[in-house]
Amino acid sequence: MSVPPEAGVGRAGGSPDGAEDPVTVVIGGTSGLGLATSVALAEEGRRTIAAARGSARLQQVRTLAAAKSLPLTVHPVDVTSAQSVRELFAHAESQGPVAACVNAAGQNLSRLLLSRRDQNGEWRLHPEEEWRATIELCLTGTFLVGRQVAELMARQGAGGVLVNIASSTWSGSWGQSAYAAAKAGVVSLTRSWALELADHGIRVVCVAPGVVDGTALRDKCAANPGHARFMDRLRERVPLRRFAAESEVAASILHAIDNEYLTGNVMEVHGGGFPSRIV
Repeated sequence: MSVPPEAGVGRAGGSPDGAEDPVTVVIGGTSGLGLATSVALAEEGRRTIAAARGSARLQQVRTLAAAKSLPLTVHPVDVTSAQSVRELFAHAESQGPVAACVNAAGQNLSRLLLSRRDQNGEWRLHPEEEWRATIELCLTGTFLVGRQVAELMARQGAGGVLVNIASSTWSGSWGQSAYAAAKAGVVSLTRSWALELADHGIRVVCVAPGVVDGTALRDKCAANPGHARFMDRLRERVPLRRFAAESEVAASILHAIDNEYLTGNVMEVHGGGFPSRIV
């Protein structure tokens, strides 16, 4: 990774240098929902580390934090690498006690298991490499982060909270078998870890949004009119007739962090229901 760790940019409360203030780590915290969560936390004065791949995005968040004097720093991480995850949390612990972690890393994949025959009469099958990449990022990455967070918080002895980000697709979604399977796994990990880690004072909560109306979605719709029409049909099937704003989902994540009686919960933020199939 080409972007080095950095010292804090402004810190709120606690000791004069902020060294004892609790730290929240946001995995995937430099874009989309992760960025909205990082900023929301920092705007409340919480010391936050936004971790992700991609030096350009890390630099953009560093610049944003400096411009707004937010207690928000960045650090590189590849959640598919156990070593990279260990290095991230070693850095986080050096900044202060880690009280919370939001695991928002992931990437959606829309791919049918079986598509119509091509011009040669062959069925198009879901590529194995796309399956493996989706599971590795969305599910194995969640496992590696959760394992490291659990060890760190148990060793610190002060408890804490891990918020995993799933998706309303976890109960099944047409055309998203790899992504839906990965997110169902995230939900199951959340519930299992909540049972296992309660004795250590560690809570584990899952926030599962429906469609989030963010930059990535708008860019994809602008580049693909067919996708835009599909999303318009999907929007009409949501009971509230709109998608979630990133800030609305981020508010649910902050609630999961702050409500100390939440653990093992799956908080679906889907506007009344996520349609299982749109054709």
